[in-house]
Amino acid sequence: MNKRDKKKFEKMLIEERDRLNGTIRKIEESTREDSGRDHYGDIASYAETGSDNFELETALNIASGESNWLKDINEALQRLDNDSYGICEECQEEIPKKRLEAFPSARHCIKCQEEFERENSIY
Repeated sequence: MNKRDKKKFEKMLIEERDRLNGTIRKIEESTREDSGRDHYGDIASYAETGSDNFELETALNIASGESNWLKDINEALQRLDNDSYGICEECQEEIPKKRLEAFPSARHCIKCQEEFERENSIY
């Protein structure tokens, strides 16, 4: 991978990392605000509490997924630093640039990723 490509992918990864950090921060702030609300003992407030709990659970699931993706982005940035970025971790072949443009934190070429997914799929 040449220096220009390396810079391009580094920029993509940093922008995605910043976006994910912002999303996670917003979810955290929103859940803190929502958890501070008081509900009184009437039936409507119980329904509202159930709805709030569902929304909180959904937000936390989203934040968890975003955190996992953020971890992948940070690991991709580390691979850029140690010159292993863009090399399939399975077959050691170069990952096509088109794949990296679509999925900058890719660890595997398409063939190895398909094999990995096939082996780990639940039927």
